[in-house]
Amino acid sequence: MNRSNQPSQNGMDNQPIRSIEQIRAYLTDVFGNTDDLAVVSVGIGEDIGLLCYLETMTSVPFIMDHIVKPLSHRNKGEHESSSESLLQGLMVQYFGGLSCELIGDLKELAHKMAAGYAGLALDGASSILMLDVKKMDNRSVAEPTSQAVVRGPKDGFTESADTNMSLIRRRLINEKLRFEKYIVGAKSFTPVYLTYLEGGVESKVLDRIRKRLQQNEMSSVMDSGNLEELLRPKGFSLFPTVYSSERPDAVCCSIMEAKAAIIVNGSPFVLVVPAVMNDFFKSPEDHYQWFAFGTFTRLLRYLAFFFSLLAPAIYIAITTFHAELIPTVLLTSIVAQREGIPFPAVIEILLMEITFEILREAGTRMPRVVGQTISIVGALVLGEAAVQAGIVSSINVIVVSLTAISGFAVPIYSFGTNVRLLRFGFIFLAGLLGLYGVILGSAFLLIHMVRLQSFGVVYLSPFVPFRASNQKDAIMVLQTPLPDEGIGGERHE
Repeated sequence: MNRSNQPSQNGMDNQPIRSIEQIRAYLTDVFGNTDDLAVVSVGIGEDIGLLCYLETMTSVPFIMDHIVKPLSHRNKGEHESSSESLLQGLMVQYFGGLSCELIGDLKELAHKMAAGYAGLALDGASSILMLDVKKMDNRSVAEPTSQAVVRGPKDGFTESADTNMSLIRRRLINEKLRFEKYIVGAKSFTPVYLTYLEGGVESKVLDRIRKRLQQNEMSSVMDSGNLEELLRPKGFSLFPTVYSSERPDAVCCSIMEAKAAIIVNGSPFVLVVPAVMNDFFKSPEDHYQWFAFGTFTRLLRYLAFFFSLLAPAIYIAITTFHAELIPTVLLTSIVAQREGIPFPAVIEILLMEITFEILREAGTRMPRVVGQTISIVGALVLGEAAVQAGIVSSINVIVVSLTAISGFAVPIYSFGTNVRLLRFGFIFLAGLLGLYGVILGSAFLLIHMVRLQSFGVVYLSPFVPFRASNQKDAIMVLQTPLPDEGIGGERHE
């Protein structure tokens, strides 16, 4: 969002700059009595200037060493014809090694100061010299927590957009790599960077992304998850259509596949669009090991997805409505286990599923030292106690446990979250209609996925429409697609 389109907060915002006293009064009015505002007078030879900055956003020692000291040592015999020419001379002679610029209105001064700049003003000058003196207090690059791999790079994105852009630039040493900056959030003014390879992403896709970033009405963006909602297609969607990752190698692979990445300052997760279903089953580790094993593990992820989605529903449908489909020996074992259970199979499954979800949420929110222990012990104790008390059967605990474990096989956590919600829908359908309900729900889900698109790309691409030439990195891990091959799917407007 362009800052110039923001409503004026003060009547002086767009007035021409006349004196340092006017600037001092404006900053006091805008920032109020905040303790970190510094507005001090500095000597520039025989002249007096006004230096203003926010101590919490800037490096004060850097300001003293590289701004105040050079200005104080300026030869008093040096004179300029005007204050404007003096600022331009200082920018060239004293601050040539710093990122600096001249601005002409007070509103931009306040925005720049909030972003970590220091302003230097002179009486009678129509411009203010802004110097980039940000204080870089960032979390160091560490191993990703949500997308761990056994073999592969161990570095992950941080909350600093500059660090994240550097991690991408170091991997893609390509002169066509582009970073476009946008300001999103009417109150937060969050820097957002659109990243892509020039000539790789279709211009229509880039135009759609730019339009959504420029014409948003969000008041604030604290994380890339806020922006993800903005990038979703209009209408109801059961699956995520925006890929998010905290791994630089995964994002770089996506950029090379003719996709665009979106970096949000303050978030360690980078968004990638357009995203199709197949992207959520890929792991960078697939290409770091023998192709046969990579293909095997990817097939396992698809199998785990279907098991996590449909296993409880199929168990309910068969044991409740279609017992004739179960072999006699197995049916006898299930009936023996369920003897004395007071609830039907659908209630059993719901009780265990809800209990496991509570344990999962509790383990996530509890302190890291005890969270994992509580989850494991809670699951074992509650499961064993429930079976001993005759509330649920042993086969029920096995089905729910395998279902929960299968849900973690998908590399992207956000995709697994949607599967957990869909699982409850299939459980209710199976409890009402049996296998007919499961088949009906699967048909509606398949229709929804075929109709779903991400920035004009079919969500089931490259499987729908099917083309043999586009299956190089779909199920079989053979090679990484080249930039001109795209993502292998039809684009629809």
